[in-house]
Amino acid sequence: MTVNIYDNANEMAQVLPETEQFKAWQASFDAVQEDAAAKELFQKFQTVQMTVQQMMQAQQQPSEEQEKEWDAVAKQVSDNDKIKELMGAEKILNDLLGELNDIVTKPVAAAYQAAQAK
Repeated sequence: MTVNIYDNANEMAQVLPETEQFKAWQASFDAVQEDAAAKELFQKFQTVQMTVQQMMQAQQQPSEEQEKEWDAVAKQVSDNDKIKELMGAEKILNDLLGELNDIVTKPVAAAYQAAQAK
């Protein structure tokens, strides 16, 4: 019997939007997208996050000016209720996805545990 694991993965992708976690994230995401100021701030925040990540990977240190700019953006984000709600909903959704990943990779984790027990 041939197993097409992609069928299972596609089925999971189809039912994910039906979960409460996804629905809460979608509602929060839509609220940010519908608010021009929140949308612009969130895009700016995402750009800052990407820049920080790239600098860390390249082992570069940000300038003092960059740090001040990033701190200002982070402060604005923490003051925006719509973005805070989105980030909270995103964390809950990511927790669900992490739990699903743990379930899917359970056979691999079990194999490593069994090998260490020998």
